[in-house]
Amino acid sequence: MQKLTRLLIITGIAFLFESCNMFAPVDPLTPAASEVSVEQVWTSGATVRGKIENLDPKNDRQEKKSGKILEYGFVWATQNQPTLEAGTVIKVGEDNPPTPFEFVREISRLSVLTTYYVRTYARNQGGGVGYGPVATFKTDDYVFAELSIGKITTTSKASADVVVNILSLGNAEITSFGVCYSPTNNEPTTKDSRANANGKATKGAFTVNVSGLSPGTTYYARAFAITLGGIIYSDATTGFTLGEPSVFTPKKSFIMYYSNPYDLDLGQLVSQMGSDDCTWYPYNDKPGIYPKNGAKFAVLGKVNFDQVKYADLARANLSPNFINGSYTDTKANQLENGTVIAFLTNQGRYGKMLIDAHGEDRTPGTAGGGDMEVTILTYDKQ
Repeated sequence: MQKLTRLLIITGIAFLFESCNMFAPVDPLTPAASEVSVEQVWTSGATVRGKIENLDPKNDRQEKKSGKILEYGFVWATQNQPTLEAGTVIKVGEDNPPTPFEFVREISRLSVLTTYYVRTYARNQGGGVGYGPVATFKTDDYVFAELSIGKITTTSKASADVVVNILSLGNAEITSFGVCYSPTNNEPTTKDSRANANGKATKGAFTVNVSGLSPGTTYYARAFAITLGGIIYSDATTGFTLGEPSVFTPKKSFIMYYSNPYDLDLGQLVSQMGSDDCTWYPYNDKPGIYPKNGAKFAVLGKVNFDQVKYADLARANLSPNFINGSYTDTKANQLENGTVIAFLTNQGRYGKMLIDAHGEDRTPGTAGGGDMEVTILTYDKQ
């Protein structure tokens, strides 16, 4: 009797284990007739379409053994037979829609001229994963847009409108485009100055405003476009020069009397302190030009006064520091006759000054003159 009881207990335990095993996870069947097709390919991506006939293939015990499908989608990689563990997953859904059904997704950020593999997948509650057949595709090479630089219309003394033509778009996505320009580089790049066009890049003409320019300066400009494949430029480079600004005080010669303040906007002695730009002081240990009220100066050297352009003044290394005009120390003397000085007045006007006559040689404490004759020209504000 005891043996029979023991046998019945062992048989019951074995049956219990067998019954529980009905609900243990098992490998799922591969989704039936799961297909993928590649609809479009470009340099950095592709469009793929998946088709699934039946998410849960016929299996009387599938529901009990593996449960419902939890998710499905695409998996892709650069090696064949991509998997969830060794590939990039594009999750499409988590439900069990009526079958058959299709879904389309875009794969992006791919490398140019590279072969890829893609297939559908489905995962069930039991943890099993099924894959469909593999499709393969190869990304395209870049075909760049064609650009040209159009006419240039000067709109002010400090800016210009430049036309950029996009002749064709190619297949490399354009993230930004416009004009790059430089006063020194006759083949400017985006590392020089640049101005972006507004709006999305399409075939046609775009007008780009280039501002912050200096009158009288020659600039070189060409069209550029920044794409996923790199930066492209128009073949041709064009040059343009903004006109000189209007003159505020025409060329004028006058004498700067020693120790008196002068307004260089007008080129005259001033009695009201605060509007003066400098004082010429010829005596003691430091004879020279003393800037006042924020005015700035720079010594350009012995150059042709008439050939000095506005742009030369704007680019000069202007400073509010004293300019030495020593009579006795010729090495320190920066104000020899024929020297040209660039200046910026306290009112914000650029100008140039020519030293015509550097006073008289004089020993401090003796009688005699100490004046300096100069010629100036002052430009209007920009």
